[in-house]
Amino acid sequence: MNISAYFLPSRRPFRPAFTLVELLVSTAVLSILLLVTLSALETMQRSWRETKGKVNQFRGARIAFETLTRNLSQATLNTYWDYHFTATESNVPPADVASPPAGYVRQSELDFRVLPGVEVGTGEEASELPGHALFFQAPLGLSQGYRGLGNLLNARGYYVRFQSNEDQRPAFLPGGVVPVKFRYQLMEYRPPAEQVAIPATTANTGGGANQTVQGNTVYTRPDWFKQDLETASRPIADNILLLLISPQVPIQAAEAAAKAPYWLAPLFRYSSRDANNTTPALDKPTLRRDGTLDQGTRHLLPPLVRVTLVAGEEGSLNQWHAANGNAAVDICAAADAPFAEARHYDRDLTRLKEYLTRERLNFRVFTATVPMRNAAWDSTTY
Repeated sequence: MNISAYFLPSRRPFRPAFTLVELLVSTAVLSILLLVTLSALETMQRSWRETKGKVNQFRGARIAFETLTRNLSQATLNTYWDYHFTATESNVPPADVASPPAGYVRQSELDFRVLPGVEVGTGEEASELPGHALFFQAPLGLSQGYRGLGNLLNARGYYVRFQSNEDQRPAFLPGGVVPVKFRYQLMEYRPPAEQVAIPATTANTGGGANQTVQGNTVYTRPDWFKQDLETASRPIADNILLLLISPQVPIQAAEAAAKAPYWLAPLFRYSSRDANNTTPALDKPTLRRDGTLDQGTRHLLPPLVRVTLVAGEEGSLNQWHAANGNAAVDICAAADAPFAEARHYDRDLTRLKEYLTRERLNFRVFTATVPMRNAAWDSTTY
């Protein structure tokens, strides 16, 4: 009997295993791979957030730009033909009934106006009302007391104003809940068709008595667009730095007439009550040698309107405003881009972009040429 068989240890089969060094190395490699993967994932998430933020940031500006161009395309003058008397410079007969009319011409009580934004306000500087302003009438159906009147005539206007949001914050919120911010805003002037009373609790009334918005009763006034400008205007987009408006004619027609497309408004000014918009003065129709009246561009909508909107990004603009003490900055003067002559539009826009880039502002430029569907031009007008 072999007793050693009971006491000798049994031999088990050899199984290979990882050493401690190998485990440490593999753990280090896995950690590095995990860090690389997390870093790449974080970069992708950051890029997605930034892209989404930019899209959302300019969404308000894009919606406002589409609203502006859509309403602008519906502008109308409702022109008609009537006698023109030289003595009264209108279709109203003079006291001398024996005085014959000078001609049979276009007439309209409505107005299409493009002018520098600083001329809209009363006492504001160019830094507070930069760029251009646009005012017109269109069948937009805005009424305070009636519904279903889709073709009701309304005035509409657009301009940029630098202001705080203090008057726009809800009155029931305690102070400090909504911080006061200073920013450029695209304002929409939209009085109703009828006269309405605005309660004294509404912003911009100063807490006094009710104010009456005159509606469609003031179109014949020279400065009708200033009527109830404060009470009938509302911001439709924040961080809009500049609005540029350039009335034009089609390139083919301009080339055929050996003129520039912007010849009818070379100074970024246009009034449908002006016979010659190449000068700031309000010109009346002139009498030709053959005895007919030359109305020029009077009571005519421009065939095309080029609209440019410069929008900034919230974060970079907040830092920029803080660096400037939350005060308005004359952007056009700082960029050496006055936008005073249409022939320098491209040059001024390039300078503006370079200035905004130097100031480290994230921005986007929206541009569109809007055909005016109610423009009634012919070959003699061009």
